[in-house]
Amino acid sequence: MPVRYSPSTGFFYPVNIEYQDIPSDVFEVSEADHLAAHTVRASGGSFKFVKGTLRITAAPAIPYGQVCAVYLNTVRARRDGILNRLAGIGFAAMASGDAATAQAIVTARTCLLDITICATVAAAQDMDALQAAVSAEFQRIADALPQEARRAFDDAGNTQ
Repeated sequence: MPVRYSPSTGFFYPVNIEYQDIPSDVFEVSEADHLAAHTVRASGGSFKFVKGTLRITAAPAIPYGQVCAVYLNTVRARRDGILNRLAGIGFAAMASGDAATAQAIVTARTCLLDITICATVAAAQDMDALQAAVSAEFQRIADALPQEARRAFDDAGNTQ
């Protein structure tokens, strides 16, 4: 369907629709340019037409700090699931007099609470490094626990 574009309004005007007040600067654009312009706009980028040729500016990259914050929120949610499971296992260990398991769970709890601020995670400078550091920390914490307590990680789907 033919479409026109107005730089002054930033809107597209399909040819098959009659408008009472159409801007005087409209010009026809190809269907491909129309689609590309909408796609880039939807992704946060921008576009303009220079002498009838579409020029696209991609959306700026999301700063690492913002991406990192979102990811660390998912880590905290995973951690909370593990902590919940460990609490039950720890209470059962205490009730049965298994002091070694109870102490290991206390130590794991401290490490889990600090997982988003521990040195290896804090040192990550990109998402790949961050994800690897978090996975390694989860694994390190799980490996320090007795087998019964490791189930908290397995049940939560957090060992990788």
